[in-house]
Amino acid sequence: MNNSQEQLLSKTDLRAQDISEAEVARRFQWAKRQGRPAWLWPEISVEAWREALQQIARVVPDALSGADDPPRLDGDPTAIGLAGYTSGLGPLLGWWARTGALRPSPTVGPVLDLHLRHNQIRAARLEAAAIALVEQLARRGVPTAVLKGADTARAYFPDPGVRPASDIDLLVRAEHVQTAEAVLRAEGFAEASRGERESSWRRRDVPRAPRSLTLTHGDDPWSIDLHSALDLRVSTGALLARLDLGAPMDSRRRWACNPAAVALDQPLLLFHLAIHAGAGLQNLTLLRLVELHLVIRRDTVEGRLSWEAFLALGQRTGLLGFAYPALRLCEDLIPGTVPEAVLERCAHAAPRGVLRIVRRLTPATAQRIDRTSIAEHFMWSDGWRQRAEQLAADIAPRVGSWRTLWSIYEKRAWRLVRGRVSR
Repeated sequence: MNNSQEQLLSKTDLRAQDISEAEVARRFQWAKRQGRPAWLWPEISVEAWREALQQIARVVPDALSGADDPPRLDGDPTAIGLAGYTSGLGPLLGWWARTGALRPSPTVGPVLDLHLRHNQIRAARLEAAAIALVEQLARRGVPTAVLKGADTARAYFPDPGVRPASDIDLLVRAEHVQTAEAVLRAEGFAEASRGERESSWRRRDVPRAPRSLTLTHGDDPWSIDLHSALDLRVSTGALLARLDLGAPMDSRRRWACNPAAVALDQPLLLFHLAIHAGAGLQNLTLLRLVELHLVIRRDTVEGRLSWEAFLALGQRTGLLGFAYPALRLCEDLIPGTVPEAVLERCAHAAPRGVLRIVRRLTPATAQRIDRTSIAEHFMWSDGWRQRAEQLAADIAPRVGSWRTLWSIYEKRAWRLVRGRVSR
């Protein structure tokens, strides 16, 4: 990057993509009435966004490998910026551009740099909050495991500011949940929601509405997700992914930011990341696929990840099939990451509906925010009993209030009216 480019980037106003709370509300209302409640960008076509995702996916392998001839990224800067936001790769693309691993066009470069600058601010803020909270939990005798991005951002990415996260995920033993919640309240957090195995907490002084809808803003809302178990049900009609059988709290790997907490060790770490990425196609972002690659690459080289141990744990716990979608698409994005024999074992354990769906996906098209598919919705429901369970949950969702229930039915009605549901 030359001096003139650096000066241009440094002059880009951090507020360039800020929007008002009223505009955020207007866009959500507009999106709902279009039958696409997650598509919030009337100024950008879905086709332009998809093409931008394809462009980003094409540069990822060479940028990761440090190719002698860095890949170019050109095109509509607005569409590429949005694709960087929805895919989660915007800050990493900005880092690659800054370090010379990627050559963006003069119009795309400032957009990517803005993604990076904002997320570096946000990541530093979240990391400081996580460190302080882990310290307080340790003082109260609560062992803690730090999960997902709060762990991988510093342990596996080239800079912690390139891995966006919406929350800080912490795991404690079930018998320590009450104490952990008391610590959260003492630190100024209030409960926002509660599920069977986790609760979400927000600081009272953190805003509720996003500051931007085109990048992860430094001042965007964030929360603490307090988990009492690692087990995950990827959908109502699916079997339970028994991640707790991997004994997460017995991990010997210390969290890089504060050794008072642990982080998941291999091979449980890979299962946890892959299963969360593939649990719903809205989660199957390019960022999560790149994250899997970075974790696999480093831990196989350093001897922490053995594919034999991965298969053994997966066979013992029944986790192999749950990991298949994310591992398959990670290999498709960056060939040579996952051995074919491992993919075959995972595919053999996956439901038939999952195999059918994954066969027609690519890394750039896997993420679903623009449409709803019945087949994809039921892909984890293997058999009539599980499909019936899923259907029953769809008809009568278990939600906390009539207002929330009405919102669910209203969104479904608009999808049907607009013809946004496919088989």
